[in-house]
Amino acid sequence: MSSTVRIPWRREHDNEYQWNEVCARAIEMFGLPGDRFRTYSSINYMDFIFVSDKDALMFALEHNGHILSEQEIAVESLSKFL
Repeated sequence: MSSTVRIPWRREHDNEYQWNEVCARAIEMFGLPGDRFRTYSSINYMDFIFVSDKDALMFALEHNGHILSEQEIAVESLSKFL
Protein backbone atom coordinates (compact mmCIF):
# COMPACT_ATOMS: atom_id res chain seq x y z
CA MET A 1 0.00 0.00 0.00
CA SER A 2 1.27 3.48 -0.80
CA SER A 3 0.72 6.95 0.64
CA THR A 4 0.40 10.10 -1.44
CA VAL A 5 1.69 13.47 -0.24
CA ARG A 6 0.30 16.41 -2.22
CA ILE A 7 2.08 19.76 -2.31
CA PRO A 8 0.36 22.58 -4.23
CA TRP A 9 2.46 24.66 -6.61
CA ARG A 10 1.16 27.88 -5.13
CA ARG A 11 0.64 28.62 -1.48
CA GLU A 12 -1.15 31.59 -0.01
CA HIS A 13 1.28 31.92 2.87
CA ASP A 14 4.52 31.28 0.97
CA ASN A 15 4.83 32.87 -2.47
CA GLU A 16 8.48 31.93 -2.91
CA TYR A 17 8.19 28.22 -2.28
CA GLN A 18 11.45 26.59 -3.28
CA TRP A 19 10.65 23.64 -5.56
CA ASN A 20 14.32 22.92 -6.14
CA GLU A 21 14.68 22.45 -2.39
CA VAL A 22 11.65 20.14 -2.12
CA CYS A 23 12.77 17.89 -4.96
CA ALA A 24 16.42 17.89 -3.86
CA ARG A 25 15.38 17.03 -0.30
CA ALA A 26 13.25 14.13 -1.54
CA ILE A 27 16.24 12.74 -3.43
CA GLU A 28 18.57 13.30 -0.45
CA MET A 29 16.21 11.51 1.94
CA PHE A 30 14.83 8.70 -0.22
CA GLY A 31 17.06 8.35 -3.29
CA LEU A 32 16.01 8.70 -6.89
CA PRO A 33 12.34 8.16 -7.75
CA GLY A 34 11.47 4.54 -8.36
CA ASP A 35 12.40 2.52 -5.28
CA ARG A 36 10.92 4.35 -2.31
CA PHE A 37 8.75 6.95 -4.05
CA ARG A 38 7.53 8.21 -7.39
CA THR A 39 6.11 11.55 -8.46
CA TYR A 40 3.19 12.84 -10.45
CA SER A 41 2.78 16.48 -11.38
CA SER A 42 -0.34 18.37 -12.38
CA ILE A 43 -1.13 21.97 -13.20
CA ASN A 44 -2.05 22.69 -9.57
CA TYR A 45 0.11 20.35 -7.50
CA MET A 46 2.83 17.72 -7.33
CA ASP A 47 2.16 14.33 -5.75
CA PHE A 48 4.87 12.31 -4.09
CA ILE A 49 3.70 8.69 -3.85
CA PHE A 50 5.64 6.79 -1.18
CA VAL A 51 5.86 3.05 -0.67
CA SER A 52 6.23 3.50 3.10
CA ASP A 53 3.67 5.33 5.24
CA LYS A 54 6.49 6.45 7.55
CA ASP A 55 8.40 8.05 4.68
CA ALA A 56 5.24 9.83 3.54
CA LEU A 57 4.56 11.16 7.03
CA MET A 58 8.14 12.40 7.44
CA PHE A 59 8.05 14.15 4.05
CA ALA A 60 4.62 15.68 4.66
CA LEU A 61 5.69 17.09 8.00
CA GLU A 62 8.89 18.56 6.61
CA HIS A 63 7.23 20.22 3.61
CA ASN A 64 3.76 20.94 5.01
CA GLY A 65 2.15 18.56 2.52
CA HIS A 66 -1.26 16.93 2.68
CA ILE A 67 -1.43 13.14 2.91
CA LEU A 68 -4.33 12.04 0.73
CA SER A 69 -6.67 9.35 1.97
CA GLU A 70 -7.71 6.45 -0.24
CA GLN A 71 -11.19 7.98 -0.50
CA GLU A 72 -9.80 11.30 -1.78
CA ILE A 73 -7.75 9.47 -4.41
CA ALA A 74 -10.75 7.35 -5.47
CA VAL A 75 -13.06 10.36 -5.78
CA GLU A 76 -10.44 12.25 -7.77
CA SER A 77 -9.91 9.31 -10.10
CA LEU A 78 -13.64 8.86 -10.69
CA SER A 79 -14.19 12.56 -11.31
CA LYS A 80 -11.81 12.39 -14.27
CA PHE A 81 -14.24 10.03 -16.01
CA LEU A 82 -17.34 12.15 -15.45
